[in-house]
Amino acid sequence: MNIKFIEEPSLQFGTDQHICPRQGIYSFNPYDIELVRPEKINIGIIGKSESTDQILEWLENSKIHIEGKQSKNPHPNLFMNFCGFNRSIGFKSEIVYDEGYIRNINNSDFLDIINNCDKLSERIELIAELYLTEIKYLSNNKKPDVILCVLSDKFLTSIKENIDEELEEDENYESDPYEYEETNYLEQNFRRLLKAKAMKHKIPLQLMRDKISNPNATMQDPATIAWNFFTAIYYKASGTPWALIRKDFSETTCYAGISFYRSRDRKSTQTSIAQIFNELGKGVILRGEEIRTNKNNRIPHLSEEQAFNLLSLSLKEYYDSVKIYPKRLVLHKTSNFNSDEIYGFKQAAKKSNIYQVDLIAIQPSPVRLYRTEQYPPLRGTHLKLTEDRHLLYTRGSIPHYETYTGKYIPSPIEVRLFEYDESPYLICEEIIGLTKMNWNNTQFDRKYPITIECARNVGEILKYLGPGDPMELKYSFYM
Repeated sequence: MNIKFIEEPSLQFGTDQHICPRQGIYSFNPYDIELVRPEKINIGIIGKSESTDQILEWLENSKIHIEGKQSKNPHPNLFMNFCGFNRSIGFKSEIVYDEGYIRNINNSDFLDIINNCDKLSERIELIAELYLTEIKYLSNNKKPDVILCVLSDKFLTSIKENIDEELEEDENYESDPYEYEETNYLEQNFRRLLKAKAMKHKIPLQLMRDKISNPNATMQDPATIAWNFFTAIYYKASGTPWALIRKDFSETTCYAGISFYRSRDRKSTQTSIAQIFNELGKGVILRGEEIRTNKNNRIPHLSEEQAFNLLSLSLKEYYDSVKIYPKRLVLHKTSNFNSDEIYGFKQAAKKSNIYQVDLIAIQPSPVRLYRTEQYPPLRGTHLKLTEDRHLLYTRGSIPHYETYTGKYIPSPIEVRLFEYDESPYLICEEIIGLTKMNWNNTQFDRKYPITIECARNVGEILKYLGPGDPMELKYSFYM
């Protein structure tokens, strides 16, 4: 067996490097500490009065140190203390607002909708309108950097919703997110609907439960909640918490992910190209054309022309955003590349004078490796099957955490190289690094790279946009 171990890649922070986002920010500040960055983050807050009061108190308490989780088998690196969100340490930033930024929704308005609407889809749309009215007001009159939409537990129960990480923690989703069939009520998703309809107001949203002010045993510990929340807020306010380490400063690499999503009525399939971005996570998002699928083959593919058009437009938007074309393009996809896609993508890259192209399919694998010790294989375990097929453990035992953090036996991803100019080992090392570029979560052992996660998140929200609705190019509007 041709097995290698890929060391946990470091991330670049303000003054040094570290493998852990939390310790990196605490010790070395965010990446952009010496650049233009959000030293003050103006927030708007929308929700029921009792809910917004709880969150305002929590924000005040989070300015200072929060003790990490205590357990019988302590893992201090896994449950690290939160340093506090203030101008003197860590992020070196602060949350600011005044009374005019707080928009309370009457409890009676919620109850009227819940009591009088039996149909779930109507209930979700009407409650979303309550928030959208206040989002519009804040956008027109206050222009905060980020708007917090606070949701009470009673409200969540009323629409049978699981928001943010809860879907990702489902066992089926973890094992195979691409084949995961959502139930009908999740297709009528409040979070996705609200983010899609609010895009025209051009302010990123952060949906949050009021319960985070007093989390129960089924939720993350208070310090972890604070790390994840403030990292996301900092990024959504146009900050750069951390960056990939560029090995060659004369060469710019651009990463992109492509996935397919079905319309809400499931009658059509479209592509989303997600976050075609550089090492700093700066880039753009685009929506592709409708795909015609073969009845004999459920796997959607782009035509040669569609592949060329999609990547050409994406590279143009990328250039307009960062003012440079990359030297190398890495394209991740959740299904295999066919010959039409390969030719179309390579021609689009050639048109932009990009001659280093890696076309990579990233898929779940049924193959398992086993260690003779107590814990699962190490994250970073790399098995070469053939020259163009590799298994990679992006989840597994982590020496830095001194444990395996998952609930289920981890499975590797299969990395299939359809076209590649870099070494397979470097490509797999980059994938490990890209799993750490999710600014919604500071626990760095994600299973899929941000190119794939972002593509999926974008598709979930794009399906709630109408044909004439504006869409944002920044990932902060989708996460």
